[in-house]
Amino acid sequence: MTILAKTDDTTATDAPVYIGKSVRRREDERLLSGYGRFTEDIAPHGLTHASIVRSREAHALIRSIDTHQAKAAPGVITVLTAQDLGDELPIIPTDWILPIMTHIPTRYALAKDRVRFVGEAVAIVVAETRAQADDAAALVNITYESLPVVVESQAALQPDAPLLHDDFPNNTAFLWHIGATHEQFDAAAESAHLVLTLRLENQRISAAPMECRAVLAEFDRGSHRLRLHTGTQNVHVVKRNLSRATGIPEHKVQVITPDVGGGFGAKLCLYPEDALLAVISRRIGRPVRWAETRSENFVGSSHGRDHVELVTVAANKDGKIIALKTVTYANVGAYISGMGAGIPAVATLMAPGCYDIPVVSADVYGCLTNTTTTETYRGAGRPEAAYLIERTIEAVAEKLGIDSVEIRRRNFIPPEKFPHTTGVGFTLDSGNYAGALQMALDMLDHEAVRKEQEEARREGRLVGIGIGSYVEFCGFGDAMFLGFDRSSWEQAVIAVSRTGKVTVQLGTVPAGQGHDTTFAQIVGQEMGIPLDDIEIVFGDTDIAHYGTGTFNSRSVSNAGSASAMAAKKIMVKAKRVAAHMLRVDVADVLYENRLFYVAGGKTDRRVSFSEVAQSAIQGSDLPEGLEPSLKEMALYKPPNFTAPFGTHIAMVEVDPETGSVDIKRYIAVDDCGNIINPQLATGQIHGGIAQGIGQVMSEHITFDANGQPTSGTFLEYGPPRAHQMPRMETGHTVTPTPYNELGAKGAGESGIIGPPPAIMNAVLDALRPVGVKHIDMPLSPPRVWAAIKEARQ
Repeated sequence: MTILAKTDDTTATDAPVYIGKSVRRREDERLLSGYGRFTEDIAPHGLTHASIVRSREAHALIRSIDTHQAKAAPGVITVLTAQDLGDELPIIPTDWILPIMTHIPTRYALAKDRVRFVGEAVAIVVAETRAQADDAAALVNITYESLPVVVESQAALQPDAPLLHDDFPNNTAFLWHIGATHEQFDAAAESAHLVLTLRLENQRISAAPMECRAVLAEFDRGSHRLRLHTGTQNVHVVKRNLSRATGIPEHKVQVITPDVGGGFGAKLCLYPEDALLAVISRRIGRPVRWAETRSENFVGSSHGRDHVELVTVAANKDGKIIALKTVTYANVGAYISGMGAGIPAVATLMAPGCYDIPVVSADVYGCLTNTTTTETYRGAGRPEAAYLIERTIEAVAEKLGIDSVEIRRRNFIPPEKFPHTTGVGFTLDSGNYAGALQMALDMLDHEAVRKEQEEARREGRLVGIGIGSYVEFCGFGDAMFLGFDRSSWEQAVIAVSRTGKVTVQLGTVPAGQGHDTTFAQIVGQEMGIPLDDIEIVFGDTDIAHYGTGTFNSRSVSNAGSASAMAAKKIMVKAKRVAAHMLRVDVADVLYENRLFYVAGGKTDRRVSFSEVAQSAIQGSDLPEGLEPSLKEMALYKPPNFTAPFGTHIAMVEVDPETGSVDIKRYIAVDDCGNIINPQLATGQIHGGIAQGIGQVMSEHITFDANGQPTSGTFLEYGPPRAHQMPRMETGHTVTPTPYNELGAKGAGESGIIGPPPAIMNAVLDALRPVGVKHIDMPLSPPRVWAAIKEARQ
């Protein structure tokens, strides 16, 4: 790419080419030099501070709440309980109610008569400083009557399990079936050579973002408007749900997201604190801010995963899988969070993975337990599905004595069958799964590495190689058939100033992905202007009319497509203005190097892009019927999901004396369609791999039998450390989606999907000589050591 010095607008330069180039991130200088602006940096006049009093009981009746000492503490403005708020007490809505769900458990912003998990908000203290609020919160005295507790999903469904909500028998929030009937599966399996079953656990984990949640609410009594600052991934959904929860009309609500220190899905929904602070600011007439502590984050912010999978697979003698049945027990926590019901449904839809399996039968139980709610977490259903099917593929290969690479090739959906509708009725747009697998094998030098493995085993070393092939869906097309109450389309508004500078307004919200750079590249290439002339504006509902937000790797494919469409509309109008200025037919006008000129050398007259912008905005001499200004809006509604895919391969060595796992090599080949910025795409893959390694190796949110969290700090929880990170060898195949003009599929979540199956398959391959058949995540040294010891005995 040629980087051009700034010149006068009438000087011809090389035409910019941005898409497909590793343009340096524009946002990094500000963020890395301390000039970022986060919610806790915003301090309006009269700011007050809130502290939440949270339940220390997992399940109990609230017998009394004594707030007298807290109210008398220094600096305290108010102390409020559910009874104090009365009719103002917000009820927290959800966005994803599956079609078979007739109702959801009622979740109040503050517990009324009963608490259902450790960390549930019971009271809120507002004071002049945060320290005063925290000190006073410790003085709130709550008397509980303990109730029986259940924390595991399958245990919650037992007839004698304690009931969380009277209107949900057996603690079942929903039971959803999709695909073939059980009888159809049995009929298909009857003719199979092999039928085997597996029980797999995808453990509960935390997003653990660098920046915990923070909320600042300002209610203006003069205009009756609410302004809410919060680090959310979706300002418009928070705005809508905040209106529903508080009764403040939606057009009187403004939600602003400044910089966000990591989201990963946990910052995607409306939380009780958001609504609480809005109501309190309205009550006291002053702005109020609350910032989550790390310990609060582990119990108050929604977790991810927590699925138990019972899998039955039927295969022919040659390894062709003919039928798959899954039963998922999804622990949704004490309530249904914003998208909590949809994640296990997504995992079920993606269960067939990359494979052409004609008969698929699936059941999903949403299980209510005395634990924190579960919500989206990077990948949101696709990592769970990939783990399920890739562990299943390895089990089939081992039972039949066929190499798992060959099993995959025999079952892959071939490229010529796309678009392909799976056994659960889900359509995949495009793919070349065998191509990604082969590239990964070539990068590994598979045959040579297998020989190294044989030599290592002769030396008594436990070395293993594992594969994780995956397909996901991104871009969120029309998912209303699943009850997802969000639109799929995105809009972009582009306005050009009199000097030719460009502002792009979008409804997505960046949280470290590099959106400021990526969207500038798309617009810059379409309009042929320098990136420095483009300003991208995100995260303000008063600026961007609508948006569905940043999740599901949808930003580039949806908002990027809308940006490209709006930029094209700008250039069509600009060309008409230029033709009028040049007094020629619009068909004779060409554009290059920020200059409009006449084709064929008919005249040497030319006008610059900024001159055209000035004429359009002045509006005194325009083509007939053309409105003044260079401002356009475009909407992009995806016709369906896109389906990124790839293959990850891990090579590990296990120390049999300690159970520690050393990742010797990690190879990732991903296909996210056409790539806008290769460096950013690779960075997304690296970040996802790190989080995937964290899950498979060490991360686990746990509770004891009384529902008390036993992993409430980083000492117990164990996110990945630097020494656990291998050198990541990455590659890309390119299979463009036919669904948008960019051909982009999405890369934000791909990296996290491959590590759990690849590393787990590698560890089990390493432990095969000692007889270990199964281990559940995470692969902590004590767990691996115990499996080795048990197998040897």
